Amino acid sequence: MHLKDFVFVTIFTLYWVWGLTQSTVQSGYVFYDINENGVYDTGDKPLSGISISNGLDVVQSDEEGAYKISMRENGVIFIIKPSGYRSSVNKENIASFYAFLKPEGSPKLQYPGIAKFTISGSLNFPLYRNNDEKKIKVAILGDTQVENMEHIAHVAKLVAEQIIHEEADFVVPLGDLVFDDLNLFDPLKQVLSKIGSPVYYVYGNHDRNYDAMDLQYRDETFKANFGPSYYAFNYGNNSFIVMNDVFPENGTRRFLAKIDADQLAFIANLVQTIPEENSIHLFMHIPLEEISNREALFEILKNHSQVYAYAGHTHTQYFKDFGRTEGWLRDEPLSELVAGAVCGAWWLGDKDLYGVPSAMMGDGTPKGYWILDIDENRRQLTYKVSGSATNTQMHIWTPHDSTGSDSELEDNIIMVNIFAGDESTRVKLKIEGQEWVSMAKTFQPDPFYMQMIKRKEKQEVSGSKMPYYHDKFPISQHVWRFEIPYMLTYGKYKLTVQAKNDKGLEAESNALLTINDN
Repeated sequence: MHLKDFVFVTIFTLYWVWGLTQSTVQSGYVFYDINENGVYDTGDKPLSGISISNGLDVVQSDEEGAYKISMRENGVIFIIKPSGYRSSVNKENIASFYAFLKPEGSPKLQYPGIAKFTISGSLNFPLYRNNDEKKIKVAILGDTQVENMEHIAHVAKLVAEQIIHEEADFVVPLGDLVFDDLNLFDPLKQVLSKIGSPVYYVYGNHDRNYDAMDLQYRDETFKANFGPSYYAFNYGNNSFIVMNDVFPENGTRRFLAKIDADQLAFIANLVQTIPEENSIHLFMHIPLEEISNREALFEILKNHSQVYAYAGHTHTQYFKDFGRTEGWLRDEPLSELVAGAVCGAWWLGDKDLYGVPSAMMGDGTPKGYWILDIDENRRQLTYKVSGSATNTQMHIWTPHDSTGSDSELEDNIIMVNIFAGDESTRVKLKIEGQEWVSMAKTFQPDPFYMQMIKRKEKQEVSGSKMPYYHDKFPISQHVWRFEIPYMLTYGKYKLTVQAKNDKGLEAESNALLTINDN
């Protein structure tokens, strides 16, 4: 055994022993609830091989559907949804897959935590058929980050009302659900429940109990509303792992991006139950590249060739592939989507006719959400702009659009922001009467966004809230440019831009180009 393997095993053994000394043993049954009454009774079918966890260990039910697992003080037990089955959901469409042991309830905090609860006798988990999981549609929401009830109304109009028509199998909000006011958890989950699909919530740094002085209480109000802040579930041949990567500095508002030891132990034990041919999908708030101990996670996942990650937090969006040079231990890269934000730039900016702020993200992306389609081993990601046509995938900007002394665009440059663009994206342009040409990818701030903010700064009164100032413009990861040939004569031309990539993007858009008579 290599030294690092010995250390790895020793750490998890110590956690296991510690857990036993602090716990009692909980038992129960997992069963197919044929008569759908929530009770294990005559006619119901016991289910074997179903994983149950206490947030550290993972055990599986036997042929009789029975399981036994250590129950840690003030701990949790949850079932890991198996493929082909589902748990019941509550009125907010949150799956009932867990139970907290809280004999005294949560400690007194600014926002209420978990109520007193003890488990007496058997803790059983009824399951129900969930057929046809070969094709999965997932709605992925970057930071909703609501600060008041007006923002809740924006989420209702721009997200819930649109995603209803998607008929998603489930919805995943990627943390920063609220902007520090945890009283807004309840109205937010009421809105998202109306989509009509199960909602699996991720915990973010603005969803935190700031007055909690112990790591285990950082997420008490979150857990009271949504369940465990890390857990897992399966659909078809896909395994989904939800992580809590917010590691607070107690007594302050500061935090690290880190996966704590309990979660690493849980993921290591869980992965032993996941077939190597399964795709693994990681949902988290803070992107992988910011996690200080991601190498430990990569070590756990090294036997799996298809691993994908999804995060929010940055209020910009981009794709990032992790290969061996980034510490990933396989030749096949781990592909991450940083999914931007439903709230865009924190619900700031000029309001439209319906009172909805523009809130464009700092990389020039309009606020919106993502749809992930999985068809067996085929995976496609589509960005949906909130409140816009469903096929809006890019913004084409020509010199005609940028007249004025504060223009950020050279007078012979066409710029295109492909909202779902990545390193594999091929972008080509056709000017009326000319041949198709390739556009060049460039890494720079989006010029349209820069000009918009600078003009806004001149109009705003002192002290008004602005999403970004001119010295903080982020580099956009999905902008392409083309230099207009000087042989074009005076007049107007139709532009056509096409974009394709390996993640399912196939988009076309048009604009008009004006050539002035010089």
